[in-house]
Amino acid sequence: MLSNPVLNDAIWSFRNAYKKSKAPIWLALQEMLERHRSRRIEVNLSKIAKHTEQGSVVIVPGKVLGSGAINHKVTLCAFSLSQNAAKKIIDSGGKVLSIKEFVEKFPEGSKVKIIG
Repeated sequence: MLSNPVLNDAIWSFRNAYKKSKAPIWLALQEMLERHRSRRIEVNLSKIAKHTEQGSVVIVPGKVLGSGAINHKVTLCAFSLSQNAAKKIIDSGGKVLSIKEFVEKFPEGSKVKIIG
């Protein structure tokens, strides 16, 4: 077990989602979060904007930073999110979900993009 309780909760959420649905996306996300801290993903908002379109559902197994702009609605889940990035997503009409909310809303993981 890792010493970060928030990280442990996220890993367990993905592990339990995988056990219920057998959707490989949850196993992949679990493995990405179990990586060493120095190998964890950081993504700027500009990358999310570039690789998504209106209504996309996105998960980032790392941190989302607020650099760049987004001008379309997305539903986003990330392990960590800067305040600036969250504000820009909400201002564009999008939603930011916690990992538990995301797993409950998209239990099969279908049409979910992993960006990282």
